[in-house]
Amino acid sequence: MTLDRFFKSLDRRTFLKVLSFTGLSGLVYPRKLIAQYIPLDIVPIIVVEDDTATDLYEINSETVQIMMDTAITAFTQVQDPGEAWKSIFPGITATSIIAIKVNTLFTSIPTHPEVTYAVCEGLKLMDFDGESFPENNIIIYDEQSYRLSQSGYEVNTSDEGIRCYGNNEAGYSTEYYNVAGRNQRISRIITESADYLINIPVLKNHSIAGVTLALKNHYGTCNAPGQLHGNYCDPYVPALNALPVINDKQCLNICDALYGIRSGGPGGYPQFIANRIIMSQDIVAGDCVGRDLLEENGCNTIWMATHIDTAATDYDLGTNDPDEMDITHIINPTTGIDDNNPSLPNQFKLRQNFPNPFNSETRVQFYVPNSTETSLRIFNIQGQSVRVLVEKTTPAGWHNITWNGRDDSGNMVASGVYLCRMQAERFNKSIILEFLK
Repeated sequence: MTLDRFFKSLDRRTFLKVLSFTGLSGLVYPRKLIAQYIPLDIVPIIVVEDDTATDLYEINSETVQIMMDTAITAFTQVQDPGEAWKSIFPGITATSIIAIKVNTLFTSIPTHPEVTYAVCEGLKLMDFDGESFPENNIIIYDEQSYRLSQSGYEVNTSDEGIRCYGNNEAGYSTEYYNVAGRNQRISRIITESADYLINIPVLKNHSIAGVTLALKNHYGTCNAPGQLHGNYCDPYVPALNALPVINDKQCLNICDALYGIRSGGPGGYPQFIANRIIMSQDIVAGDCVGRDLLEENGCNTIWMATHIDTAATDYDLGTNDPDEMDITHIINPTTGIDDNNPSLPNQFKLRQNFPNPFNSETRVQFYVPNSTETSLRIFNIQGQSVRVLVEKTTPAGWHNITWNGRDDSGNMVASGVYLCRMQAERFNKSIILEFLK
């Protein structure tokens, strides 16, 4: 295969990851020439699902921690969790403050502490000259401290440990902000303390807004959200999120989709178990994935959630176009890949290999919706085929393939970056693998 054809075969997300690896800027093939082949507007979204995350209504915190570590390393393509988290926050220092907005309005299904504290554990792994990121520089917040406490959080306003308290203690800005014609004061945690912001909503429908996910979660950041519920909360939700004081600080959105409410929300008790975490920097795209998940589980208020689309079309807060989203679905990181996943897709899928990087063997999972000729090959960064993993007719269903780092002649390949490309009918996708001896 020529290098020209090789780069044309890559999907956009793979192309971005290829350019991110050190040393690729030295390719003889100019980046400007490469860039003409693949648009650079793809939005990565990571969905991690693990069957062991919950047992009825008990949450396995160890599983959730593994899910969170898996999500952040897959999202950033940085294998060390501490460095992965650090890469999310541009210009972060050991004195920076990270605020985490949770949802505890209804304590029967809040943002679960196990999810939030899994994020905190990751943040504490960030290294600054041999010192861990100070946990007191993390502030978990919502509207009221008592709701945080009732939801299982440890309220703390001291100068030791992770801080956690409500806007009732922090107060609101003296300045008023125009939110689509409604004056709102914003939590002082955001206006005066936080340098960065992580948004962790929970998966719920909403009787007025259709759904309440990351965009609507900031109704707990302003002082008078009751004024912002007209017309299905549209355009008030996107207008609030578009305020620079919020938008400029928000770095990551993580939907707590362990449980969900499909109807009667945002109150009530969980109605279905999804066992998922959804991670995205694009707040609109992440909410679109959450909205789709609610619809898949029988939510009948989806039609009301117009604020998500307005956030994309009128406020440029992200994309609601599925063609601009690259969703990576990671199944059961605690136990390996589940061959018998009952939720079968209706299209071709190629999942990221696991583990990655690897030094002995790695597993690649792909799905074909019907019996068809399938090709799965390993290429080096020069576009040369080094190993044929699959070249045959494969029956419909999930397939797992192991690569042991050897070429077609049985020789161990050199350490470095490789690509695994799947071709089946009109489907063509590549993923990056990193082999370490």
